[in-house]
Amino acid sequence: MANPFAAAMRRVRLPAMTMFVGAIDCGGTKTQAALADRRGAVHFLPPQAGCNPQDGPAWQARLSALMAAILRAGPLQAAVLGMAGHGEVPEHDRDTAALAVSLLGPGVRILNDVELALRAAFGDGEGVLVLAGTGSMAMAQGPRGIARAGGWGDLIGDEGSANWIGARALRLAARALDGQGGDADFARALMARLGVAPADDPTGPLRFAMATDTPRAAIAQVAMQVDALALAGQPTAQAILARGARHLARTAQAAARGAGLAAPQPWSTAGSVMRSATLLAALTVEMTAAPRPAQMTALGGGLRLAAQQAGWALPPGWHARVAAATRAWA
Repeated sequence: MANPFAAAMRRVRLPAMTMFVGAIDCGGTKTQAALADRRGAVHFLPPQAGCNPQDGPAWQARLSALMAAILRAGPLQAAVLGMAGHGEVPEHDRDTAALAVSLLGPGVRILNDVELALRAAFGDGEGVLVLAGTGSMAMAQGPRGIARAGGWGDLIGDEGSANWIGARALRLAARALDGQGGDADFARALMARLGVAPADDPTGPLRFAMATDTPRAAIAQVAMQVDALALAGQPTAQAILARGARHLARTAQAAARGAGLAAPQPWSTAGSVMRSATLLAALTVEMTAAPRPAQMTALGGGLRLAAQQAGWALPPGWHARVAAATRAWA
């Protein structure tokens, strides 16, 4: 069967004889990449699935295909790779570095995807970035440098993340459906939204979790249904999101202390979970101040870092054009 991603990559063609910088944002659920030229024109590559090395062997093939497509698209002067899980498992870091250098050259810069989002949000300024996507983490930049908290994976951490929300929802649903108590109405409503029939089958949560070869990503998708139920006024769904917000606030405050930031700290958000109005409102209360809009998306911040790495003297308006293009793409 033809590979539609590879076919899309072959169609990416950029102006000849133009030098580019590149950025790749590898999250747990999706991977995005873009190229920018000296004028601030941005060219996006088709997104694909996540490539966190902690999730399975497919990450290498996905990242290799994306890097190869970048090289085919045009002459690359510098690149920045924001990698989920970077700095956590030395073996994965070595494998990532070996792959990136072999394809993009020794000048490629690799950093954790949350640090990429932090630098995109605040530039050289101080603040805390609270990320909640498939996983969760907070990273702060302050007088003591950069500090992180959380981000320890779904087995021992990632509280407040989409995976944590989804797993907690399925856990509560399973207990309610098999008679251990709890909110049976929530359980049936959740199972119905997930397409599990019959909705009152006690094995439903387990069958849903086992029906895919990527259970972590599938469980993370449950968070969207929890959010929809919360918006409809379902109390258990609202309680799950409120608890997630408390976890995220504690993580953010720990990172801020590590970086030497006094409360209340400037903070910003990243990740799919932050699209939940219910969770974001609860997190804002916990943080005692509203979040600041990020200066750039993570992908835009990666292009900015890559341009700095290339030593480009950027024309007026370059940052604004890149910021606007990557925000619209996101």
